[in-house]
Amino acid sequence: MPLLVGAAYGAGLARRAAPTAGRRPVWTWLGRAGVGLLTALVALVTVAVALPAATAAVPGGIAELTTVRGGGDRELGVLLRGADRQAPVLLFLPGGPGSSEVGAVRRHLAGLERQFVVATVDRRGAARSWAAFPPSSSLTLDSEVADLLAVADRLRQRFGRPDVYLVAHSGGTLVAAVAVQRRPELFRAYVGVGQAVDLRAADRSQYADTLAWARRSGRADLVRQLTDLGPPPYPDMYHYEPLLANEAAAFDFDRTGNHEGRGGTGENLGVAEYTLLEKVHVLGGSLDGWDVLYPKVQQVDLRARVRQLAVPVYLVDGAHEVPGRLALTGQWYAQLQAPHKEHVVLDAAGHRSLYQRPGPFVDLLTRVRAETAGPGG
Repeated sequence: MPLLVGAAYGAGLARRAAPTAGRRPVWTWLGRAGVGLLTALVALVTVAVALPAATAAVPGGIAELTTVRGGGDRELGVLLRGADRQAPVLLFLPGGPGSSEVGAVRRHLAGLERQFVVATVDRRGAARSWAAFPPSSSLTLDSEVADLLAVADRLRQRFGRPDVYLVAHSGGTLVAAVAVQRRPELFRAYVGVGQAVDLRAADRSQYADTLAWARRSGRADLVRQLTDLGPPPYPDMYHYEPLLANEAAAFDFDRTGNHEGRGGTGENLGVAEYTLLEKVHVLGGSLDGWDVLYPKVQQVDLRARVRQLAVPVYLVDGAHEVPGRLALTGQWYAQLQAPHKEHVVLDAAGHRSLYQRPGPFVDLLTRVRAETAGPGG
């Protein structure tokens, strides 16, 4: 039915069905209320999407949302914050490919801004780095290393520093360890939190521990699901869901007094540094990134690949880290050769120990700066 004809036909029906003046049926009011609410919702979403990201000023220092060119001319989002522009630069690399921890660093690790210019990068495909994701076929360990090295080099040039401190978390530590091995002159020291060593071995250990926990806890459905899957590796991230979804419960601990709770990344999205769309990309980017990269790094084992690093190395774990991961970190640490190496364990913390126990972590980084200070601090 043509639009004008349809409109006239509808108007005719409306005239014939019009109620007596002064009496309107309930559904008319409900309809109008629904339209009003829908209009208001659309307006609110439109405004939220249009609101730009921002970061609070640091008097006398630096507070800037910007982009830095990574490897392959990819533009990666970076948050720069520090009380002193002349302070050493600390580059933070978050965990998974396509992941962003801008919110977590801002909420929990603001204390670092007193000691460093903190540069928190969004990895390719995440939040402010969303446009850098394609083509997915080019997302490899080498491309991630190239991104990290390019960002580190540009940061030291911008701030006139000979090198930068590198802090990496979880899956980002694989990238970081290889990057430090490849270009040690770019880095003053390396701090690996929740260090990844051998993903395949860690996942198999976690699978066995989770299955045993499920049996002890009477979770028959999970036992059946894990048994049907068999031990990892799996072809895509969907198959890892039972392990990921049950990690907090299977490896539980008392979080009383922890700065970050069970919600992890999700707790840290409510910061002004993210737009509404970027918040959506935080989840989507991480899922897409891991789905592409995880199968490609299953063969990486730092015990064989990275036996020596030419900078001071500090490894940080929570006392309640998944046991298989802790064991692998201990094995790598025992054989690693470095000018200085140290393994620090934070009480009452798990895999996200730097956010759960930010006070001790900031204290550690303050000590790292003092112990490794060179010309210019």
